[in-house]
Amino acid sequence: MNFEFIKKNYHISTFILLYFSLILGFFLGENTTLGPKFDFNHALKQVELFERDFLYTFFNYDEIKSPTRISPVFILIIYSLKKIVLDAEIVRFILLNIIILNQIFFYKCLKICFSKKLFIDKKILFLLSCVLFLSPSFRSNAIWPESAMLGLLFFNISLYYFLKFNENIDKISFLYLNIFFLSLSAYIRPSFAIFVIFFFIYSYLRLENKTKIFNIIILNCLLAFPAFYYLFFLEIFFLSSGVGGDKLDLNYFSKLPIILSIIIFHLIPILYYKNFFVSNPLSKINLKIFFITFLISAFLILYFNYDINFTGGGIFLHLSNFLFLNNVLFLILIPFIVFISLKFIEIDLKKNSLIFLILILMVPQFSVYHKYYDPLVLVLIFSIFNFRINKDFFSKKYMVFLYMFYLTYYVITVVNSYYIKF
Repeated sequence: MNFEFIKKNYHISTFILLYFSLILGFFLGENTTLGPKFDFNHALKQVELFERDFLYTFFNYDEIKSPTRISPVFILIIYSLKKIVLDAEIVRFILLNIIILNQIFFYKCLKICFSKKLFIDKKILFLLSCVLFLSPSFRSNAIWPESAMLGLLFFNISLYYFLKFNENIDKISFLYLNIFFLSLSAYIRPSFAIFVIFFFIYSYLRLENKTKIFNIIILNCLLAFPAFYYLFFLEIFFLSSGVGGDKLDLNYFSKLPIILSIIIFHLIPILYYKNFFVSNPLSKINLKIFFITFLISAFLILYFNYDINFTGGGIFLHLSNFLFLNNVLFLILIPFIVFISLKFIEIDLKKNSLIFLILILMVPQFSVYHKYYDPLVLVLIFSIFNFRINKDFFSKKYMVFLYMFYLTYYVITVVNSYYIKF
């Protein structure tokens, strides 16, 4: 074995190793987050309805839609592939390899953000993009194809064209492509639609010719028309399945701590890079954040009533219930979670607060699952969030920490799903 070649091409070696770990997981039926296998098999049952009577099912999806929130577009993708290759296992394998393209477009986004601006070695950026393969949600939802990761692929493509537009604001075609691929991601996974708020605001601010914004609005409306048909004529609300914890719930006092805890979990590598915000604890800005944290935390703790029996809840809430059979540990952590969230927002108040708000609003139902933000937050950290990540983050020290963090997260998820189940 040529170790010198592997050493020089460590990024390619890592990709090959992680890719084949996914292929192995495919043949072993890896299902670490438990839900994807059930969801894929349920999707196949809906595919059967299209196979029996395509036109009736397509125009009467409101009558046959079952409790799980699966987009008809995703069902039609499986249906089309199954028509061509016949076997559902081959469909799974094809979709697995399509979903893996997330890593490529994540890498392309990283190149725009860091290679050209900070002159970071492309090998390191490619290595960073491969961290996606250690995400339990990414792995399970690729091995048992689910709308979240296929939707994420089109979102990543949309993000790539948005970043390209930021580089070349005179090329309006990049913005049109951004809108087009965001629409595709939203048709497959409706929760991605809310990111139109961010893209619209920042594209409007960058556009020198404000009259072009009218064309953007028209394009958005045209692309949204099929969704309006399903939403207002067939009255299918894809963000709510109407079962238990998936009912629409706009009371965010219980959901907000859960959502923030999941986001902060994925920000731990950046938190480590920022030295856990321990410098200047008594500075004027920190004293203001302490005061705001106290007020927000008091309300969140007082009105917290998340029902963990509806599933979801994130790793910190489940850990609290596993160790102490109650929410006490999680409630103790809420002030820390709020403070850290505010510190990250404070780095770039306008941009980061908007993205945090979008991440909060994209879950309107009661149950909040970890998979909703994994690995989406990782992608956002290194693309549109502004956490002032400098060249020193891409050193060996932080790359090793990033990989060890996600590897540990993956191992814990495997042990929990198959053995402990906290």
